[in-house]
Amino acid sequence: MAFVKGLKKNTGGLWTGVFQGLAYIAPAATAASFFVVEAGYVGASVPLTFLLATLGVASAMYMNYEFSKRISHAGGYYSYISAGLGGRFGGFASILYYTNVMGALVGFSTLFFAGVAWPLIPQLASNPYGWLPLAFIPLVLIFTLLYFGLRPSLYYTLIGGVIEVGILIAFSLFIILSPATHNSFAPFSLNGISANNLGFGTLFAILGFVGLGSIITISEELETPKKVVPKAIVYGLIIGAITYVISSYALVVGWGITNIATFSTSTNPGFTVISNYLGPIGLLVFVLITLNSFISNGIAEGNAFSRIGYGMARDNLVFPKSMAVTDKKTGSPRKIVLFEALFVSISSIVAGLIFGPFIGATIVTALNGSILYVVHILSNFSLPVYGKNKLKFGARKWVPFLALPLPATVIYLFAIYGTFAPFPPAYPYNYAFYLFIFMILVGIVFVVYLMVKKTPEEIRKIGSAETIQEHSDE
Repeated sequence: MAFVKGLKKNTGGLWTGVFQGLAYIAPAATAASFFVVEAGYVGASVPLTFLLATLGVASAMYMNYEFSKRISHAGGYYSYISAGLGGRFGGFASILYYTNVMGALVGFSTLFFAGVAWPLIPQLASNPYGWLPLAFIPLVLIFTLLYFGLRPSLYYTLIGGVIEVGILIAFSLFIILSPATHNSFAPFSLNGISANNLGFGTLFAILGFVGLGSIITISEELETPKKVVPKAIVYGLIIGAITYVISSYALVVGWGITNIATFSTSTNPGFTVISNYLGPIGLLVFVLITLNSFISNGIAEGNAFSRIGYGMARDNLVFPKSMAVTDKKTGSPRKIVLFEALFVSISSIVAGLIFGPFIGATIVTALNGSILYVVHILSNFSLPVYGKNKLKFGARKWVPFLALPLPATVIYLFAIYGTFAPFPPAYPYNYAFYLFIFMILVGIVFVVYLMVKKTPEEIRKIGSAETIQEHSDE
């Protein structure tokens, strides 16, 4: 097997980049999971929370948009943080960001997939370990695609994403336009919702957009990334918002606004609505795109995970530089992929066996979400520092760098509080909270290690274009 240094250029373009982000947010899987949680807080006003969430996500994506016009690095957010706040913060963020994407693969793509599919198969539903073989379906598919390069993964998520979004919108419009549906403006009104419940409902809606910016991790491999990536972020946000608003409205009115209190207490209410309106064939199609949504999500997460690991190896963070190589033909960082396949498989099995697939997924998802919020907050603070110190911006250009990400920072702080309040949180979030504190401490210890083992110049180059160039020239 011939290995080379450097990622394979021009592997994808604008639309493969757009659907890398959309696959990561997994619209159909979100419709089958987060809609239920949000309805418990805001009743029929789930579409309103997605409208509000779009504004919050636009604030969050502004940082991605501005950095991606200037920086292309497989390390994604940790390279952005290094650019403004320095290599020590970048090293700290690399540990958290890597943990975040690993948790997303374990929690959402593997355990949630197994948990959703498990009750649907009678031969497995009665077995307490019946979820276990199902967990290997996304694991095998995800890491097989990653092993053979980025291009197959991108085209899988592109084709699957177009089908998923197309069917989700088509089914939603069918429900909305059906004579049996009682359409109403109520889902877009406050309708007696408390500010606290509206906040938590919107928070879960924002979670539905997590991963939209994951395209930054594959930026080195896209055509003209400094032009393509910013556009892909904007297009992905628009398509995702439209899909969420239309589909959440359709499921709410399809269920019935007067009966919405039972929506959040029902098992798979989205499946029920689809079955009532589109029959068994429609239900089968919806189940299939939902299950594939989990898989596409895992593939997109795997793309990000392998590239972050590769970037860390190239920067000599955790992994040795000898792992920062790619297959000459496919461009796959196969050493990193094989390590991650083993790591994620073991983590998924252990979490599932200890807590069960649903509780295990809940714990890991709460952990990886809260860690990602910390990474985003650091990135938001890094942007104005980068603009001031590196770009030498005057007030007119610099103030937006400071002001526009601020709403997102406030939302992330509220999200961390909401995930773990009251303190200590109740089971199972107490486990997520303790793991969250543990990972913060691990990140701090890692920074101390960097300061002892690396020279100031080596720390300065973490996540930089200089390291990419030096690595390619070796």
